[in-house]
Amino acid sequence: MNPTPLPPNPFPESAFQTAYQRCLVFKAEANAGLKPSHPGCPPPVVCARLGHLLRLAPNSNGRGQVQREITLAADDTKLMEVARVYFNGFIRTFKRSSGPTPAPSEHPSRPSFEDARAYATALMQEGQLDHRKARSAALYRSDYRYMISGRRSNTHGGTAYVTAAHIIPEATNTKIDQSDKKRFHSAGVWAILSMFTDVDIIPQLAGNNIHRLENVILMYQIQIQIFHNLFDDLLMWLKPVEGRPHTYRIHLAREEYRTDERIPELVTFSTATDLPLPDSAYLALHALCCEVAWMSGAAEHIMDIERRMDGTNVLASDGTTADLLASALASHIPVH
Repeated sequence: MNPTPLPPNPFPESAFQTAYQRCLVFKAEANAGLKPSHPGCPPPVVCARLGHLLRLAPNSNGRGQVQREITLAADDTKLMEVARVYFNGFIRTFKRSSGPTPAPSEHPSRPSFEDARAYATALMQEGQLDHRKARSAALYRSDYRYMISGRRSNTHGGTAYVTAAHIIPEATNTKIDQSDKKRFHSAGVWAILSMFTDVDIIPQLAGNNIHRLENVILMYQIQIQIFHNLFDDLLMWLKPVEGRPHTYRIHLAREEYRTDERIPELVTFSTATDLPLPDSAYLALHALCCEVAWMSGAAEHIMDIERRMDGTNVLASDGTTADLLASALASHIPVH
């Protein structure tokens, strides 16, 4: 999926229309070279993040909060910082990385955000549930089959190597007891996630509850492509089909994956047990992240940084790789 230009203003006369228009004007001026660069990301991508997020966010607290942040940003520098907060606290949270959970940067201090952060901090406690137990229960729930194609696990008479993927990444809650900084950052991520859903996600997934079955979906590995990676790399997402419970349309960032990996258009989750199926609210958060990431160009930006970092063993002493280092640090991509 290529980055999608911000469409004409879709909002009627309102605060949302004004906020979205600011994004359109910012992007037009950035494309004309009239906006200063931002550490780690070109201005057109920065404003596209906010515009697409405002347009696609649920028509509830999340959209209202994004609108307020855009409106209250005093200048272009503050507006770009708002975009960075949502990038690190939302998009980077879902994007697979070998590094730690990204910090959401310093969020403009709004009471609702700080209250949510404090609430999340109080709830986050490491517990006894773990990835292995969640995988075992998820296998039983799906009759030991990969949930999208129905292929049976190789441990139970099939040929597929089945793995468990967390919809909301488990890294969000891991090692939070090791430092106050990690706990503070994780709480900020949860505060941002809670803005874009109508379910009470913080207590539902706090601590060891990150492994609850509603947050686990089974994937399988074939020769070179791992479906788990497609999901974690924001290349595949699921959106509910209206009027059909537990049925989802499978969206792909690159349509060739559908043919190469035989990915169906639709999937319906079911179980013969009384165990809960993956929660549509969690899948909706993942889908929103994927769509904003690809439409804004943020996903391509991350992939470009990662490719360049992989090909750079040593940073140049003459400063020629300074932009790459700034991008990696600003995007919280591990520097080896």
